[in-house]
Amino acid sequence: MLNLAFIFDDAIYALTQHADDLEVVPLPAAVYMMQHDVINHYHLALEHYLTVGLDEPSLQDSSLGTPYQKWAFFTNMDFESLSFTIHNMMRYTSRLIHETECLVPNARSHARLNKACEESSQPRKFWEAMAIKSNSYTTPIGEIRRNKSIGVMVHDDHRLSIAAVRTRPEGEPPEPIQTETIDIRDRSRLVTLQERGRVEIGELRSRNRAFAEVCDAFYQSRRVAQPFENLNQPYWI
Repeated sequence: MLNLAFIFDDAIYALTQHADDLEVVPLPAAVYMMQHDVINHYHLALEHYLTVGLDEPSLQDSSLGTPYQKWAFFTNMDFESLSFTIHNMMRYTSRLIHETECLVPNARSHARLNKACEESSQPRKFWEAMAIKSNSYTTPIGEIRRNKSIGVMVHDDHRLSIAAVRTRPEGEPPEPIQTETIDIRDRSRLVTLQERGRVEIGELRSRNRAFAEVCDAFYQSRRVAQPFENLNQPYWI
């Protein structure tokens, strides 16, 4: 529904393939915690108010207005919290990718990238693909900063919009956040939406567990609490 799985997949790939190039040792642990935070907030947003009926006693005679207005207020609040956690996860996953696949922070990774380029049948496309991967989070993060949240927003006219991260086709540049609008005068559509979200949460939990395994292997020979200097470089979003 929100197309978040590729962000989890990118983290798994970066740490699996390029762990030796990572100098900011605490970063994978931070990404793991942020993934889990997204899952928790996603679950809350789906289960708290989303499918509550407008005839529920708790929605009646509210200072927030009509039952619909009170329901919309709390539903939007839940999804705003989710959007905040998604933004953080995207920012730190982007940092993990920069620190492993796309930057050349030391001679070892420079030699690794040059070797991969030499082995590629199309060296120019190899570096172009690196640039695309490096910038794949820039567009959606920039849109979030311009107040376009990822998630669900309820509108006054019994419409609901879903803003999702567009999946990135292999080798293609990133695309903006896409929006789907649903007429929710038929409230059964909210149950369908909830089921879509539950399916996605299941997929994200599976990927989060896989990333946990990769993190455990990474930290077997490394201390989590280590000093670092390059987490505030200007290329971070």
